[in-house]
Amino acid sequence: MFHVPFRKRGFTPSLEDGVAKQCSATTCVRARIARFLNHIRFRINRPRTTPSFSAGFTLVEMLIAFGIFAIIMVVSAGSLISLMDANNRAQHLKTVVNNLHFAFENMSRNIRTGSLYHCDISEGSASEPRECPEEGATSLAFTSRTGALTIYQLNASGYIDRTVGSESAVPITAPEVKVETLRFYVDGACPASNTGQNKIDGCPGSDNEQPRVLIVAKGVMTGRGGIESRFDVQTLVSQRQLDI
Repeated sequence: MFHVPFRKRGFTPSLEDGVAKQCSATTCVRARIARFLNHIRFRINRPRTTPSFSAGFTLVEMLIAFGIFAIIMVVSAGSLISLMDANNRAQHLKTVVNNLHFAFENMSRNIRTGSLYHCDISEGSASEPRECPEEGATSLAFTSRTGALTIYQLNASGYIDRTVGSESAVPITAPEVKVETLRFYVDGACPASNTGQNKIDGCPGSDNEQPRVLIVAKGVMTGRGGIESRFDVQTLVSQRQLDI
């Protein structure tokens, strides 16, 4: 196939020109193939260079990164330690509160199942009923369900002591609980008929009310770390055995 150049005005191509053009085209194709092969060999054999962005971190960048990491760790560790300490204090305070609740629950249960409430053991006979509905007292004596004389009172150290029969007084509150005020208000403890030879001096007269005791306590609880929390407890206990 002959390559015929574009016709120009006043020029008519001859056969020799076509052969010459054919030879020139073949030579041109070979030259192009040779240049393409040389280009491929150059791309394969040329040395590879490492981009500057993958060279790694500098010393200054590493120091800044470690500094930021250290600050974050110090702040996080401090917050964690504070949280753990607050949790330990809360758990210790909860234990103290549970002890206070247990002491009052135990005292209320024994009073409820007892009888012959006597307000203020320093007045009259503790085995006889005595009322104090207005002024109250720091001690209460009664006969338990087993028939033993039981006494609850506030000692000088701020503990609530319990004495059963001839036994020694035993504190029922923890050392972390300091009771500042403890009052027992007894009402309705006198028998229905308080006249004649069986009249009880501690009772002003006869009543038809069910015996009941109002217990009021105030104080402070000391938790771990010296944290203090004040409390104010009030409960009313009525005798289970009917006395009307």
